[in-house]
Amino acid sequence: MNDNLFLFDDFITELSEDNSPGHLDQLELFYEDTDELFKTLTEIITSSQLAVTYASVHKDSLPALKPNEPVGYLLQWPDPQCGLTTLIHSDQAAAGTCSSFVAVFPFISDGIRYSCRVLETRLFSNRLEAQLVVLAGEDELLSLTFYDARYAADRVVYQKDTVYQFILRGFAYHLELCNSEDSAMSALFPRTDLGADHYEIQGPVTTIKAMATKMLQQQVWLLSVTIAQTEADEPLDIEICLTAKILGKTRLPEIGDNVSAVIWLQGHLWNSLL
Repeated sequence: MNDNLFLFDDFITELSEDNSPGHLDQLELFYEDTDELFKTLTEIITSSQLAVTYASVHKDSLPALKPNEPVGYLLQWPDPQCGLTTLIHSDQAAAGTCSSFVAVFPFISDGIRYSCRVLETRLFSNRLEAQLVVLAGEDELLSLTFYDARYAADRVVYQKDTVYQFILRGFAYHLELCNSEDSAMSALFPRTDLGADHYEIQGPVTTIKAMATKMLQQQVWLLSVTIAQTEADEPLDIEICLTAKILGKTRLPEIGDNVSAVIWLQGHLWNSLL
């Protein structure tokens, strides 16, 4: 059964260190000065909690990690709903156990659930992070690449050309209201110049809600935007995380407004359909 696991075959694209993205741009969506964040990172890590993932809940039914693959832990702060995820590498081959920092990035647990057929894993050079290339939606009409926020834990689950349920959301780098003549257009364009998991989207806002508490000291709104339609003319939406820092002096969109945004697409495994 496990012969098709991504981790154990050649259906994986290994990215060089130069081509493995970092997360500074995403942190700057929330922080004016990321140097201040890194000064407090040790305190953040010590007060974080281990992420609950699909793999951690179903560990008794999943295969073990291959011995030569690095062990990683995902720590969430300040709570499991939103904030920062810190990725830690645990070198268990060293004398004792040596832990080292790998990455830190913003996350939210909200988003829209999509059935996705996983086609490819784009593995970062640290072997603990990856982007997934998928066909999303029941009709599999959306070809997407997104950053898997829980890959270090859930990588043992994936099999090639298999459908899973993921929660997807975008983090907005830029958002603006569209002119009325563009009002009928819903679209999604890859922005590979920014990264394989970056997109420019346009479409009508279908829902909007303010998060009850600030995230990383920022007021945040979650906007659902229609980016495409199914063959049956059902809307395909993406939820966007918009910070007050990015909104700036722009009017907050309302339901029915058409917006254009540049986003970083993030997701995590919700359920295996096997």
